[in-house]
Amino acid sequence: MKIKSTRLKRKAPHLTITCDLPIFKPFITLLANVIERHPKVFSITLNYSNVDYTAETGGYRPVEIRIERKQDNRWYICYVTEFTYIATPFGQESTYAIDFDFSRGLGYQLGMTPEPIAAYSPLYSLWQRNFCRYHSHDVYQCKTSIEEA
Repeated sequence: MKIKSTRLKRKAPHLTITCDLPIFKPFITLLANVIERHPKVFSITLNYSNVDYTAETGGYRPVEIRIERKQDNRWYICYVTEFTYIATPFGQESTYAIDFDFSRGLGYQLGMTPEPIAAYSPLYSLWQRNFCRYHSHDVYQCKTSIEEA
């Protein structure tokens, strides 16, 4: 599968962020802003949460994004996972609602079997637009975890 690459020229001409699906420019900008704050690290994991999100009322679902710098100095999106609550016999549990696992080349939606990531292109495009819109309205708090090179 050919890797799609988008280069962010305005802020950091040396910065390239890639994954196996097209990347929405506002999403690149969002990730680039984080990378620029941590220029010497190997990986960054971003955990976005909304304090108002509950199993009872719903809201903006938590999201985890992991990016890694490879030997060619390019950044790769390893995965993007959105979580949701589901009812179990033991109460409410958090689980994957949507998972774009670029490192394994698979996409997943709750209640479905994993499929090749290419099948998730339309959903990934929609997800990126929505996430960037929510992010621009400051609905998320973000916890950043880094791994040194």
